[in-house]
Amino acid sequence: MSVRRRVLYLSWAPFFSGAERALLMTLRSLDTRVYDPYVLVGTHGEFASQVRALGVPCDIMPIVPLDRAKPVSSSLSIARVAAAALRFRPSIIHANDMPSYQPGGCAARLLGVPVVTHLRFPDGREGYRWFFRPSFSMAIFISESFRAEALQEAPDVFPPERATVVYDAVERPRQWTDTERAAQRERLGLPADRPVVAITGQVAEVKGVWEFVEAASRLRDTSAVFAVLGDDLRTQGAVRREMEARVAALGLADRFTFLGFRGDAPELVQAFDIVAVPSRVEPFGLASLEAMAAGRPVVASRVGGIPEVVRHEQEGLLVPPRDPEALAAGIARLVANPAERTALGERGRQRAEHTFGLPVHGRALQAVYDGLIARKDALKGGQVA
Repeated sequence: MSVRRRVLYLSWAPFFSGAERALLMTLRSLDTRVYDPYVLVGTHGEFASQVRALGVPCDIMPIVPLDRAKPVSSSLSIARVAAAALRFRPSIIHANDMPSYQPGGCAARLLGVPVVTHLRFPDGREGYRWFFRPSFSMAIFISESFRAEALQEAPDVFPPERATVVYDAVERPRQWTDTERAAQRERLGLPADRPVVAITGQVAEVKGVWEFVEAASRLRDTSAVFAVLGDDLRTQGAVRREMEARVAALGLADRFTFLGFRGDAPELVQAFDIVAVPSRVEPFGLASLEAMAAGRPVVASRVGGIPEVVRHEQEGLLVPPRDPEALAAGIARLVANPAERTALGERGRQRAEHTFGLPVHGRALQAVYDGLIARKDALKGGQVA
């Protein structure tokens, strides 16, 4: 049997969010007969715990990008990552986010191995130029729209031949029975006889939380109640507390349930009837995909990569971003039509599995790795210019 190729993953992970959840799916998708993963995580916490629960070796190491104001800490971070890479001797280094790239890029240059960077959220031209030094072997974007925007914004940073798209993956959760679903709704404090509309993931302005609250206010005459699954981990709950206060000020407290951050969030989505994704900016839309995998219809903003995931009136409804009235109208339509909810949800489940499932993601990502390693070997052998 051939020797497995080692892949060193770097993840800044200041808190647990979509980027970290996506890397967990990547680790689950790898063919471990071919690839041997090792993860360096910038912080202790939920993400590192979940990596270790997969049986993947994981160490905690401060990951700090170059900072002119703090040259010592950033230089130490690069040196530590390089030392870890020298011990592990990877065939390829993969940075899961932009802040992780510079330590990984420097280590890859030292070892003479390819380095991949994932792009999960847009930055400006100057930001791209700053973060991507030294240059990468391949940039992986999470949607075609994001790739096109970045190539237009910074063509000198992203040559087309070194910029590709690999969609994030999702895993279909174990489907609950009707009895299990009723029990879970009771445990979560959700009514059994009213449609529950949820927003999931990071509680942040960019995710459209204020549009969600305003839409809920416009839906007072419907039977809908609302749930918030997630928290504002970036600022230790500040935006979530502001959201709770806004809900109370509008007299909606009795129709809202704040469930907080949950490690089992992808499975809990089955407790809801509709998932709203009213993001203002969204390069991909993992919340939409997790809702689809759980068989739940989505009402989402027509922005960024979301239309590549959710097709209008096939797996959900797409509405303009920053438009609470349109969001409320989309939700009201599905609240009033249980049969349409069921049909959209079933089509979403099938699309999630066939287009965004773990095997699909794993094959696409491993094709990137294989191509880069083959090119390195060819260059080493003098077979290509």
